[in-house]
Amino acid sequence: MPDTSIATIATAASSLDLQQLAGLLDKVLKEQMDKLGKINIIVAGRTGTGKSTLVNAIFGENFAKTAMGRPVTQHATWYGRANHPLHILDTKGLETSEYAETWAGLQREIAKGRASTDPREHIHIGWVCVQEPALRFERAEQDLVEALKAAGIPTIIVLTKHGMFPEFQAEMDKLAPMADAIIPVRALPMPGFPGTVGLSELVQASVRLLPEGARGAFVAAQAVDFALKTADARKIIRGAAAAAGTAAAVPLPFTDAVTLVPIQIGMIVGISLRFGLEGTTQKLLPLASSIVGCLAATVAGRLIVGQLLKFLPGGSLVNAGVAAAVTTGLGEAYLAFLLAFHQRTGRMPSVDEIVGGFSGFWKKWGKKGDAAA
Repeated sequence: MPDTSIATIATAASSLDLQQLAGLLDKVLKEQMDKLGKINIIVAGRTGTGKSTLVNAIFGENFAKTAMGRPVTQHATWYGRANHPLHILDTKGLETSEYAETWAGLQREIAKGRASTDPREHIHIGWVCVQEPALRFERAEQDLVEALKAAGIPTIIVLTKHGMFPEFQAEMDKLAPMADAIIPVRALPMPGFPGTVGLSELVQASVRLLPEGARGAFVAAQAVDFALKTADARKIIRGAAAAAGTAAAVPLPFTDAVTLVPIQIGMIVGISLRFGLEGTTQKLLPLASSIVGCLAATVAGRLIVGQLLKFLPGGSLVNAGVAAAVTTGLGEAYLAFLLAFHQRTGRMPSVDEIVGGFSGFWKKWGKKGDAAA
């Protein structure tokens, strides 16, 4: 193989300038956001039931601080954030004095969602918050649960501020048999009741009840169960590895590295979105550039071997194996980096922190696909 050909392979991944990379990232990001979809949740309950506290505990305080509101009525507002899959319809209360207006607004939104042909515009699940210490299930709350169920919307009754009256759940089982689940939750510690309770159970019950097309968006939005995020990330890694193997099996001399770049960048973006990184080209461009640098170093070493083996019978099959293995190694290393950072700090890294830390992490990563080479 001529030296110039080897140089072409070695520099393929890093040959994209920032403008080309930004164009590639625009396309990849749109594809990944489309795959992720949206999750629309009604969170309803009387004033003081702890709706905001619940949302903060499940989806992270950052979402509550930065979400923008779109009022439906004076007492009901959709909250969401640009480039984020989560949208919450929050009711300001189901008190008797406000019930008629709030109820009318909720009915309109339920009907609007049902009428849409786009599943992303449907209301996917309802959380009806009932305060456990109040020991009451009001008529307005019952009407809402029944209306959600009649509209085909999975509905969970969340017994908030759980701890003082655990026996109330048995009473609620009798009062609300129409609910899909009744889950006691303590989103914040209370006097005499340390720690939180029920957050994981609420997340897992929601995942079970959600339609397939909304589960990925919910898993990405929630900040409680990282095992769910990890499982989704590994699905992305397996899909990208299969695509990389297929691309590298096509006999296109010296272009395998370039063919792999969109697949591997797409994988990194997909994992990033599942772990809550902001989905904009401007934010993710430094990350994509850093990943391309890691790819250039690895692809130059691993895929050159694959190209040389193309001169042997069955060589291209080995090359496909190398491509899949390198892609798997990159994805698993990136996932491990995110999980290790979260375990160490209790939060997800910023893009700057990933750019500053992943390159060194990748250099030390011992599973880059060497066995396949």
